[in-house]
Amino acid sequence: MLETKNPRFSPPAQLPEEIRAILQNQEMAGERLVNYVRSGFALFSLSASLLGSAKEAPAANLVFRSMLYAWLAYSAVVWLLLRLRPRHYGWLKYLSITVDISFLYLAMVGSLYNHSGVYEVYRGPMAWVILAAFNIMAGLRYSVLAGLYSAGLVGACGAAFLTYVNATMPVPWVESAVYVGEGLNFEECASIVLFTALTGVFSAVTAWNSRKLILQAATESLARDRLEQDRDRLAKYFSKDVVDLVLNNPESIGLGGQRMHATVLFADIRNFTQLSTMMQPEEVVDLLNRYFSIMVEIVFKNGGTLDKFLGDGLMALFGVPYPLDRPEERAVRTSLEMLDALQTMNRELEAKGMLRLDIGVGINCGAVVAGNIGSSQRHEYTVIGDTVNLAARLEALNKETRTQILVSAPVHQAIQGAFRTRTLGPLRIRGKPEPIEVFAVLPSDVVPEPTRISLLPPSTSYP
Repeated sequence: MLETKNPRFSPPAQLPEEIRAILQNQEMAGERLVNYVRSGFALFSLSASLLGSAKEAPAANLVFRSMLYAWLAYSAVVWLLLRLRPRHYGWLKYLSITVDISFLYLAMVGSLYNHSGVYEVYRGPMAWVILAAFNIMAGLRYSVLAGLYSAGLVGACGAAFLTYVNATMPVPWVESAVYVGEGLNFEECASIVLFTALTGVFSAVTAWNSRKLILQAATESLARDRLEQDRDRLAKYFSKDVVDLVLNNPESIGLGGQRMHATVLFADIRNFTQLSTMMQPEEVVDLLNRYFSIMVEIVFKNGGTLDKFLGDGLMALFGVPYPLDRPEERAVRTSLEMLDALQTMNRELEAKGMLRLDIGVGINCGAVVAGNIGSSQRHEYTVIGDTVNLAARLEALNKETRTQILVSAPVHQAIQGAFRTRTLGPLRIRGKPEPIEVFAVLPSDVVPEPTRISLLPPSTSYP
């Protein structure tokens, strides 16, 4: 599951790996966009400079063109870096902001020696609008710190530029704003720098909101993806209804064990070892996969849970991890449907000249301990207890009693009237101090014998 911390307030190193990767990809996408704007602006400005007159202000043009050539060279290096080695560069946004702001202020230094000089810089809006635009574009990196860094750099360079103008330019400073003629007001010039720098704060706020939306969308998308992955994984072991219950209420399945009432079904293929020696390994795998696909679908159809595969057998649960209505009837119905499906499968196998499959099923119900059992490295949800052991013993007993479905007395009592059965009498089974009643469930097309028949003496013992 995703971390519960709020990603909006988490530093990048603490974000989940998937979300951090999404955010870094968006950051580099923003860097590419800024680089395209940088390249386009530099090319346009250089073209305008080359087509214009170079005699009016040669010093300013020299500075301006040198800056543009260097700016284009930097844009080409960034394009190649992101093209040839497309990965996240956390430092690149700060370097690009430094280069952009520095070059723009360098162009403003050149403008001091062009035409109207200092008055063109502070009274004309063009330089400050361009500077504000690049300041705002810091927010395209989806980084709050980048926006604040750009704002601070614009303010610091603006203060340095104003100090340079004050120290080197023969401009009279007046107490009130002057819009025509000579003279500049220091407070007005400082205000221009301040408001231009504040656009970087705006970009930081924009980056904050954009980052929040990206993180929210990424978190929701990853949560949906993981939910689907969990659903697909659980669907291999649980029916659809149980999967929905588990995903909607995961806390209901504790990490430890809890005592529950369950119906346990074991099904195993008879003489599979002999059958496998007559087939190629690939054919054996294909046959098992087909067999298990059919049987597991029947288990799920009746609301059962696939506990595990056991070689050529399987173990299914009913009433775990969530209670079911009449779990014993569901388990017996599952076993009968397994036999019906196996008949269809056997007809296909015989048509191909292959041997028939035969299965034995054992069903028992009672108290079990259910929960996640295993080590800290690997564990699985399963059940343990004497109820499970007896169900396995009943399944193995089918071979000796020449039956297909055997159930215990508690199961027989729960299904009376719903299915036809035949008693085999009390039988001794290994691990049980006293003989237990065992019943055979008859397929739907078999007429039960009218009298109680014990195929085996009470003293007979089976593993």
